[in-house]
Amino acid sequence: MNRRLERNLVIIAGIWQIIDGLLTILVYGTLKKIEGANLIENTSFAYMKAMESVVGSIYIFIGIFGSILIGLGLFNLVCAKKYIKDDQVHVKVAIWLLVCGVMSYFIMDIISVVLYMSAGMIMLAKNKSIKKLVMRGNQQIGGIS
Repeated sequence: MNRRLERNLVIIAGIWQIIDGLLTILVYGTLKKIEGANLIENTSFAYMKAMESVVGSIYIFIGIFGSILIGLGLFNLVCAKKYIKDDQVHVKVAIWLLVCGVMSYFIMDIISVVLYMSAGMIMLAKNKSIKKLVMRGNQQIGGIS
C-alpha cells in the first residue's frame, strides 16, 4: 500500500516546524530583545541590570525553544524519508506522529497539529488494511500447500 500521502504530510510538517523555529528565533526573539531594550532606557542602574538579566533569560529561552522546533522538524524529515516505507506496518512512527501532534497542541501550533494528527491517523488506518492484506495472503498460501 502506498504511503506517499503520509510521507508528504510529514515532510510538510517538518518544513513548517523548521520555518516556525527560525521565525521564533529571528523574529520573536529579536522583538523581545528590542522590547526589553526599550524598557531599560530611562531607569536606574540597578533596575536596568535586573531587566537586562530578565530579557537575556527570555531571549535564551526563545532561542532554545526555536532550536528544539528546528531539531524536531529535521528529525521528522529524516523519519519521512528513511522510515516511512510502502507496504509496511508502522506503529511506532504513527504513535510518534500523534505525540508530535499532542505536543503541538500544547504549544498552540495549529498547523502542526493538523498535519501530524492527519498523518498519524491515516498511517494507523492504512496499517489495519496492510495487516488484513498480509493475513489474506498468508491464508491463500496456506490453502495452496
